[in-house]
Amino acid sequence: MRTYDTLRTDVLGLFEVLARAAEEDRAAETERRVGAARERLRDSRLTVACCGEFKRGKSSLLGALLEDPGLFPVDTTYATRLVTSARYGEPERITVLLDGGPEEQGGDAGRVTIGRAEIQDYVTEGGNPHNVRRARLVEIETPNRRLASGVTLVDTPGVGGVHRDHTAVTAALLPSADVLLFVADATQPLTESELVFLRRAAEAAEVTDDVDGIVFVLTKTDVPTESEGIRENTVAKLAEVTGRPAGELRLVAVSSLAKLRHLETGSERHLELSNFPALEALLWQALERRRAKLILGGALADLEGAAVALLRPVETELEVLARRTEDELTRLTGELEQQKARLAGFGKGEAAWRAELRRQFAALARTLRSEGQTGIDRVWNTFQTDYLFRDMFLAAPERLVSQLSSDAGAVVASVDTLAQRRSARILREFSAVHGLDLAEQKVGALPDPPVPPLEVTGRLGDERAPGAGMRAVREMSFGTSTGAGMGFVVGSIAPGVGNLVGIVVGALVGAGIGLASAVRTSRHADRQQQRHSLQTELAPLRAIQQRHVEDAVAEMTDALIAAVMAELDSRIRQEHESVTAALSRINDARAATRAQAAERTTRLRGRRAPLLDVRRKAESLTAEAVALGRAGPGPRRSGGGGAPVDDTRPVGDTRPGDDTVPGDGAVPGDDGGWADA
Repeated sequence: MRTYDTLRTDVLGLFEVLARAAEEDRAAETERRVGAARERLRDSRLTVACCGEFKRGKSSLLGALLEDPGLFPVDTTYATRLVTSARYGEPERITVLLDGGPEEQGGDAGRVTIGRAEIQDYVTEGGNPHNVRRARLVEIETPNRRLASGVTLVDTPGVGGVHRDHTAVTAALLPSADVLLFVADATQPLTESELVFLRRAAEAAEVTDDVDGIVFVLTKTDVPTESEGIRENTVAKLAEVTGRPAGELRLVAVSSLAKLRHLETGSERHLELSNFPALEALLWQALERRRAKLILGGALADLEGAAVALLRPVETELEVLARRTEDELTRLTGELEQQKARLAGFGKGEAAWRAELRRQFAALARTLRSEGQTGIDRVWNTFQTDYLFRDMFLAAPERLVSQLSSDAGAVVASVDTLAQRRSARILREFSAVHGLDLAEQKVGALPDPPVPPLEVTGRLGDERAPGAGMRAVREMSFGTSTGAGMGFVVGSIAPGVGNLVGIVVGALVGAGIGLASAVRTSRHADRQQQRHSLQTELAPLRAIQQRHVEDAVAEMTDALIAAVMAELDSRIRQEHESVTAALSRINDARAATRAQAAERTTRLRGRRAPLLDVRRKAESLTAEAVALGRAGPGPRRSGGGGAPVDDTRPVGDTRPGDDTVPGDGAVPGDDGGWADA
């Protein structure tokens, strides 16, 4: 089976063929759409978010994964206190987003460029104690070949630790992350905060139908432990909180230290001990499936639509030249004129179809509000039945507020993901009903392509721009700059989530911070009395969260309907362009002499051949993309080299250099590596 990168290269090549054909035919709208689709495919990115408690080895893991150990600094205390993202870029550029600057309103005065050696001065507690530099995010662009295919790695601060406000950023990123790497320590049992976070991650994955997107990593397998039951306990707890059988968990145990020793010495033994080939294979398989389904599907649909639009005038003229009977010409001309008139009605803003589309989005908004309400109800049900009985929250009530804000932020992000997917379905179905899907439905086995952003399609004059009004911004006054800054971080890291969701998450966190100071002193010797006090004091927070979810849904639907109508308007222009060209070809064919007809037929067949070839290849590529998207993940759990692990076998003393391979499994070759695929 060919890899995603190979398929992507082939699709990009087919776009080049169509771009040249559209330019030669002066098909301006088709040429513009082909160029936009090509750039979307070329610039497409998937996000891998690395999450877990503090001091679990996340930064070391990512450094070893990229084979660039100095990129993510490691500290002796809480190393990562900022969200750090890394993607491909040449030359290397590292940017820090600072708190409270105009960048939160769209400017760039709050950004500073630094050198690699200065990263630790911002992201580590040792270099930036208590975040005295007021930094929010570090963005790294680096020419690392392992990121060249469009992967963005995100290193997050520890969940549930001393800097608890960052848990909300991580939770809000969950629905938009294509793969979540949850990092746990092989030498320590999972903590309460880890289990709470994992439960929220599993719920977000279930809502967005991404249950296969979580990969569990056990680090520090090189450290000996006397607790042989730790691994079994970890597996059992992971199965419990995710609701998945232990045998279906995607779990791999690694040693970052052994991988780094391999990089230093070239020792294949250390590479084998590290078990990183198994992790890379598992991670790459997950990314391959996601990219095949989400990215190639949209590109192939655009490819088919453009090919059909360019073929229509050519095949129309060939049909006229071949038949040349007056009745047939009259019939064909009449059909095209009728189609042109219908498209003109659409293009002029015919009220009926726009009203119908608004009704569909009104129904979508009701569904999203219901999903949001259900999500908030679930958050507060967990508060009543779980959080109020956890010592870590009763001992630190402000931590409870932070958790509730984090959970609500994850609800908003999940609803946004659903909104994107449902709007894509509306676009597909509406286009099919109204004859605006030039592409035949040959990509039906793949998910609906996402709605193109407005900067690609162009905005209709009578529609609101996305985020117009920005209810969340207007209500930020009750929050804090901390909440606003965190919201901007979410929007910066995950463009799929967008600034709207980032701002809403910031508002939710801001509301929580405002209440945290009030409940911080809410401590009672009697636990029952303290629970009652917390229920009373936190009651307003639920109403605030519900209001923000409702406002976010309104903004989402406003933005999406504008984007969908703009995309439909672009499709109308493309089809109108194609029909007009076909009518012109009929007139040319009518005027052609017999000798000219023969010459034109030969020339037209030459023009048609590459277009038909594009369609044939696109159909074949679609089948390959479907197969790749359905490809099995391979071994579900790996303790060493990808071999399935016996649930009852503990992690032994696997220090690099001894003869014990983590999990005693066989090590596969490097052909499964995630970067070179």
